Order: sequence, then structure tokens, then C-alpha cells
Amino acid sequence: MMKACVISLGCPKNLCDSEVLMGKLAASGYELTTKEKEADLIIVNTCAFLKSARQESLQEIRKAKKICNRVYVAGCLPKYQKIRNSRTIESIDLHDCSAPRVRATPPWTAYVKIAEGCNNRCSYCLIPSLRGKLRTRKVADILAEVKGLARKGVKEIIFIAQDTTAHPQLAQILRKSAKVKGIRWIRLMYAHPAHLTREVIRAIKIEPKVVKYLDLPIQHCCDKILWSMDRSYTGTEVTHLIAKLRRGIRGLKLRTSLMVGFPGETQQDFEGLLDFIKDVRFERLGVFEFSRESGTPAAKLRGQVPNQVKRSRFHELMTQQNRISREQNRKMIGQTLKILCESPGRGRAAFDAPQIDGSVKFSGNVKPGEFVKVKITGASAYDLTGHLVAT
Repeated sequence: MMKACVISLGCPKNLCDSEVLMGKLAASGYELTTKEKEADLIIVNTCAFLKSARQESLQEIRKAKKICNRVYVAGCLPKYQKIRNSRTIESIDLHDCSAPRVRATPPWTAYVKIAEGCNNRCSYCLIPSLRGKLRTRKVADILAEVKGLARKGVKEIIFIAQDTTAHPQLAQILRKSAKVKGIRWIRLMYAHPAHLTREVIRAIKIEPKVVKYLDLPIQHCCDKILWSMDRSYTGTEVTHLIAKLRRGIRGLKLRTSLMVGFPGETQQDFEGLLDFIKDVRFERLGVFEFSRESGTPAAKLRGQVPNQVKRSRFHELMTQQNRISREQNRKMIGQTLKILCESPGRGRAAFDAPQIDGSVKFSGNVKPGEFVKVKITGASAYDLTGHLVAT
């Protein structure tokens, strides 16, 4: 039997595509392997969102071609540029619940892509060029996938898309998924602040299975920068939205993404961002340096910020956020939390997304995939520690 290896790069959205690729390979009679040297066929599912991602993709392709004679390139890179001396296949379009799929996540967690492409046209972003316009899945098809995953033992569903809140029926998806037997946690990622509706907020609030965690990438708080980014909201609107979310959803933990060094960002703009973060105090936060991507409007803007300035601002913002995260985590000392065990002595709380946020370390022997109660006794900027509580 011929063996195939799929190398998945980039974000969870790409991972979903890789799982479908593996499903189709398995259905075609290939034996799947994670060992590249054993493979008769290697597919590199690439990311091209940033220059660094393209460099990683090219490095993996070169590595694969030294090992295997049959190397195919999938994902975003073939649409960004033609790879010399290799074959290419089109990126996978939005799949449905009937698509064969081999999951690459732990048995208890699964990503469910509810839409593909994006209509936002943020000035710094290549996604619409690489992935096309927004296409949404039907609610019935999404629910059929969720039910099928639940029957296979999945306990945590993570809804993803380039912009999950662009799905016009997201609130209905959350409510109906919460009724699926076996599902314990439902998580929402990539929620655009301008598209977060009252109905979605209410679904997060009232559905016990929908974790009180929201990934809300705001990018910046300065109106001038947000306008140049084409983000469709102001800093004041973001502030009001965050206050509304925290006021309306008890125990909500917020994750955001910020960009430093966008063209035209002055030291005063950056200091305003620092002050904003001090006031808002996000529980989880990621920072990115602006990447000047050819083909985007932002690449042509005046006032490009020097790389060393971007790097300095990145470190300053992360240093401040580390202090905030540590303080936020210390507030949980003494609390008893429900934890999803993922490996011996380690798991995640409801406010920790896999591969992105921190973890909870605890003493005791628990089977991975089981939920346990842990009393928190210590905290760092990223992780918590504690001990099991008898149930």
C-alpha cells in the first residue's frame, strides 16, 4: 500500500483543510503516515498570509523534495506564486459534512469551519486574494458535522472561519450545537468586532456549553490607524463593545490580537495603545508586527515604520501584557475550575484555547479527554497550577 504524508502549516483553518486532504487520501487507498521518510507521496498544505509563513512553506517544500519524488503543494502559496519545479493543486474549497476527514487534533477536540473566504478587505490582509470572497456553510450541514463528531467522542467544538461573525446564522449555530448530546464545550474564534451581533452575544451568555471566552481581534485602538486598516469601527466603539460584553456575560475572558508598527503609527499612537491595554486588561493577548505584504493597500501607504521600531514596540507591549496576564491569573488562586485533561498532569480551562493560550498543571493521574475539577494554588503569566478536587 502506498503511503502518504500531509504536512499542515499555518492556522487551524488550514488544519481543517489538511484533515479533508487526509480523508480523501485514505478514501483513495493511501496509508497515512506522519513520517516523511516513509512516504511515497507528500502534500505540503501551505500558508502565505505573511512573508515569514511563505518562507516556512518554501523551506518545508524544499525539505520534502529532498526526501520524496512526489511532492505536491496545496493551500495558499500556489495562489500567491508559482513554485518552480513542483506540481500544484488548488486550495480546498469549503467542504461539507460528507467530506471524508481524518482529524489531526486530539480525540476530544475538533475544529469546525463554518465559512471560507472574507469580504472585509482589511488594507494589510492578503486573505481575500488568497481565499476569495465569503462563502458560508448551511446551518444543517454544520450541525450534521457537529453531531457526527460528537458520535466519535468529541467533547469540544471550536468554530472557526476567517471571520466567524460574518456567518449570518451564527447565533442559531451556537444555540443548536449546544443541544447536541456529548458536546461539553463550544468555543468561538476569530470574531470581528464590527460583526458581533446582539443575538450572538446572547447565545454566548445563555448557553452553558458555550464557553465564556471570546477571541475578538481588535488590531488597534487609534481611530487614525483603524481607518487606515479599513477595520470598520472606532476605538470608542471597541471600548463600548468590550464594556457591553463584560457587563452582559458573567465571567467572560477576552482574547485579542494587536498589530504594532502599522504605517503612520506614531509614538503617541503606540503609547495610546499601551494605555488602552492597561485600562481594558485583556485576559489573553497576542501581538504581531506589521508585515508589508506586496499586493495589499497598506504596503503602499506612507509612513512605513522601521523594523527596529516595530520590534521595540512589540517587546514593550508584550512585557506590559505579561504583567497584566500574571495579575489576572493570580485572581484565580483559590478558585476551583473545570479542566479538560490533555496529558498526564496537564489540561485546559474553558478560557484556554488549544495551541494558543496557557494550560493548567495539576497533580494526579487522570485519563486524557476527561473533565476534572482542579483547585488553583499558583499562577504565572501563562499557566496555572493546582490539585485535583474530589467530585
